[in-house]
Amino acid sequence: MAAVDSFFTSITDDEITRYQEYWRTLTPEDYLETFERWLFAFCSVHTSWAANVRGFEAIRSWAHWYQDSAGLKQRLEDSRIGLHINRTKFIGKFCDDYWANPQAFYLAQGEAWVQYRNRLVKRILGLGLAKVSFALEMIYPCAAEVVCLDTHMFQFYGLDQTKHARHYQALERHWVSHCLDRHVPSAVARAIYWDRKQKRTDSRYWTYVLERRPTYGPENTAVHRENIVDLT
Repeated sequence: MAAVDSFFTSITDDEITRYQEYWRTLTPEDYLETFERWLFAFCSVHTSWAANVRGFEAIRSWAHWYQDSAGLKQRLEDSRIGLHINRTKFIGKFCDDYWANPQAFYLAQGEAWVQYRNRLVKRILGLGLAKVSFALEMIYPCAAEVVCLDTHMFQFYGLDQTKHARHYQALERHWVSHCLDRHVPSAVARAIYWDRKQKRTDSRYWTYVLERRPTYGPENTAVHRENIVDLT
């Protein structure tokens, strides 16, 4: 854990402020923006960050494939993201479940972060601890007290994700404890780590797809944001 401890020591106050200010602008404001974070998480399974972005961009205009599994599968195939069959099945099921009751996918009053995350892990087919945590990092970037411990993060801890998966929540407690001590949101700290690993100074090389667009765009004019629940 020495490398992780050293990392937290190396984070500067200016870095925290700059990252936190940016990530705060990415916080979803409604059910639709939150849904997009889940789509992004599904596209992140077993792929590179570049393919993740490419896959998300292919299905972001979800009004075109809603309740059309063949259309969804074709978009995923065209994006060359991989795992098209499983992604189609998992995303389709999630889409129906989410829009049946979007509020069920938010943190409940009095619910602990880990309890919340674990509840969704049990509910969502196709996403495990790491990827559900990743979604929550994007939904609550400045508040979530869980962390996406993917294979890169396990390596950061000097461990193998396959062999040491049972240590996930212990490592998470260690990470979150450091974050609380350093006064940095967990998601922000991980973003700083990941960006440094990619030799970047900010997250926009991939988060640009999560930035709020000036207008929602003509591709989704069939879906009125204020009436989105009418699709259920």
